Amino acid sequence: MSWDIYIQDLPDVPSINDVPATHQPKPIGERAWIMERIKTVVPFAEEQDRDWIFIRSAAHDISMQLHLEGKDTVRYIVAHIHGGEQSAVCVAAIVRSLGLRAHDTGTGDLFDGNSLDESL
Repeated sequence: MSWDIYIQDLPDVPSINDVPATHQPKPIGERAWIMERIKTVVPFAEEQDRDWIFIRSAAHDISMQLHLEGKDTVRYIVAHIHGGEQSAVCVAAIVRSLGLRAHDTGTGDLFDGNSLDESL
């Protein structure tokens, strides 16, 4: 079981309920740029294939799937948090480094990574 966070193109609204029904998320970037940003924040992130990233340590247990559109364009990322006391902080740091927002399936609302401790 995992806690899933969808990192994607979301408008600047206070709640997921405020996202207009007409909103069409755009791709979030090219794979190489996204990998560079993730590796800058989490140097021990390991790529597997073209669409999976694993972040594992004593304090992290995350698998991230890049949902590709075509060969190199990433439409969105799903971060699957399996445990680890610093995993949510890690995902928050990634979201901020990408300049994006995320949908938290645990709360059903926007992922509030800004309120997390920045101790990564």
